Amino acid sequence: MVSIKSINSQKPTEKSRKQGLKPASFARGASVMTLGTTISRVTGFVRTAALAAVLGLTARGMADSFNLANITPNIIYDMIIGGVLASLFIPVFIEYMQTKGEREAWHVANSVFNITLVLLSFAAVALCVAAPYVIKAQTFLSHGRSQMQADATFLLRFFIFEIIFYGFIAIYTGILNSYKHFTIPAFAPIANNVVVIATVAIYYFYPNKYVLAIGATLGVVAMAMIQLPWVRRTGFRYRPVLDIGHPAVRKLGRLAVPVIAYVLINQIGLWVVNILAAQIQGGISAYQYSYIFFQLPYGVVAVSIITALFPTLSEHSVKEDKSKIIESTSLGIRTTAFVIIPASIAYAVLARPIVRLLLQHLNFGANDTEMLASVVFFFVLGLFFFSIFMLILKVFYSMQDTKTPMVLAAITIGINIGVDFLFFYTFSGDVARVSGLSLGHTTAYLVGALAVGLVLRKRLGGLDGRRVAWSLARICAASALMGAACWGVAKLVESLVGVESFGGQLLQVGLALVVAAAVYLGVSVLFKSEEMLALRRLLARMLKRRQSEIEPHGREPVEDDSIIE
Repeated sequence: MVSIKSINSQKPTEKSRKQGLKPASFARGASVMTLGTTISRVTGFVRTAALAAVLGLTARGMADSFNLANITPNIIYDMIIGGVLASLFIPVFIEYMQTKGEREAWHVANSVFNITLVLLSFAAVALCVAAPYVIKAQTFLSHGRSQMQADATFLLRFFIFEIIFYGFIAIYTGILNSYKHFTIPAFAPIANNVVVIATVAIYYFYPNKYVLAIGATLGVVAMAMIQLPWVRRTGFRYRPVLDIGHPAVRKLGRLAVPVIAYVLINQIGLWVVNILAAQIQGGISAYQYSYIFFQLPYGVVAVSIITALFPTLSEHSVKEDKSKIIESTSLGIRTTAFVIIPASIAYAVLARPIVRLLLQHLNFGANDTEMLASVVFFFVLGLFFFSIFMLILKVFYSMQDTKTPMVLAAITIGINIGVDFLFFYTFSGDVARVSGLSLGHTTAYLVGALAVGLVLRKRLGGLDGRRVAWSLARICAASALMGAACWGVAKLVESLVGVESFGGQLLQVGLALVVAAAVYLGVSVLFKSEEMLALRRLLARMLKRRQSEIEPHGREPVEDDSIIE
């Protein structure tokens, strides 16, 4: 637990005074984030595979119960991590650190921390009491699934207390990222994944609901507490203050209203998906597992780039330097596209082989693979649009504009809900109907990405359009050639070796991905891709980077930011 100390006379530590906020370093931040999120997403994949193998999909009800119970804490997680605190706390904290000094910034951080914990504690207790109604609100069209609803209610009453520790994570992550410390926040989810994997293993041999309920909750606790020692090194010390009237706290409160509205609008779309998917056995789990597959390249690449760029964008916004904001946004779009577009095509080509290889074990059967692969396929078609949508929203947040994202999100989610109903009730068959929900997601974010891009372009007076368009053209051409090679290798292995055994499945996926990567990188070299050069240098920096983010005596390592030019 967090130690509570009264330190009214506390001064910043010598180290923190020397350290201050580090100069922006996209290169270092992105490299560390990429390493951490890669390991985190890989272990998250193992966690998903373990859950799918043990809980099944269409043949058992516990999978839907577990995933349905996870939805409400995840809504709060999205609100406080990806919404209010992550998007608003960092710009305000950096502003006060640069203009008012560390003492005042820490006062603001403590006030926000305590207000967050009070609100989340009340919310956790209230939602625990209201758990049956929360579950019924998402399954009222799902007749004959009373056991699934009962199990989900039981699990939710444990899972809902995770939101308190999500509050810890949000503040800790905001402080560390403000100081350009990306390592621990990027690696912290690994602790959660490891705990959940161990929990599922125990549940396999001892199938008791309490094992799932307690184990999954402890995973989030571990994720929060592992960051505390590094947060303290920045100079943060807990103080029991609730300065609601502080200008920064009031500013955060005003800015938070549109962000909360944005998150709630987004969750209305998810609520509609759950209502529709819950009518089909395994529908909720298929959508949730597919979303995890969909999130892998987004989480490894796009989130790393977005998170590393966000403090830099916030600093440029404080200085009202539009040219630097445009430059950073262009860099984010181009480097994201360089990895996300080919990843989307490879995913689409290998959707069924990948799902079969990773998940078709124990209680997860061939029919489950067909449903999940189909949902994954339609999800990944919109991966690039989703990534760009989220990147540009962060640009608005860095400028402390929260109203524009709310309006654009409302439009996007409105489209999503409309096409979800259209596809779900016009497509025939359980697999096609659930797949229609992921196609609805892709359709909505295609429109959303175009909308946010046009609005930001008008706001800034440009988005480096020619450079971005030329990069996208080369990336798409290289990706098309890569996709053809990937499909050809997969079919060749299937015809020559077969994919009935695990070895054949591994060879098919592994060889197809290796050849695809070689083709894509080779074509990119021929095209003289500047994005590839930037990412190659990022990788070199990541491998050479020392464990310590600060050299002895608080001296900054020399940074070479020429790679982002």
